[in-house]
Amino acid sequence: MSDAQLTPPKRHWLPHLRSRWWTLLLGLSLMVNFLILGLAIGFGFDERRAERITGASYIQLIPRDFLRTLPRERRVELMGIVHDRSHELRDLRKNSQSSPLKLADALEKEGGTDVDIKAAIDAFTTGSESLAAGGGTVVMEIVSKLTPEERKTLAASIRERAARVERRKRN
Repeated sequence: MSDAQLTPPKRHWLPHLRSRWWTLLLGLSLMVNFLILGLAIGFGFDERRAERITGASYIQLIPRDFLRTLPRERRVELMGIVHDRSHELRDLRKNSQSSPLKLADALEKEGGTDVDIKAAIDAFTTGSESLAAGGGTVVMEIVSKLTPEERKTLAASIRERAARVERRKRN
């Protein structure tokens, strides 16, 4: 017997496709499967995925987790405060972007004193027209509408967020 008769014919691990459409279809199916797998893995890494809440960045003192625990109607009511004041907060953000220019003007000013420079810095950081002051006003309005139980839940949520941040810093 010859060697050709003893060795079985080679089989490829990929099947032979007779049509290019099957190749295209299988390729697209593979891409969709990888996309779904990537999304599943990506969401799995984020242990505490916060839902998107419009305007929540203006009220940084209130964790999104707290807002997510509230019933939908209550969350809509409290976030309505943020939405009602959003135009004021946007104006404050625009003003805060021009604050460095006010500092530059104070630095270049002939006869400018440390008092002028400090006033420009204070207007940016703690002044009544600062973004932090506007956000603080909104937070105070939200907190004033909370029930005692919701205030306790908010306090616990703030402590949990601080603990998470501290754990991330250590790691």
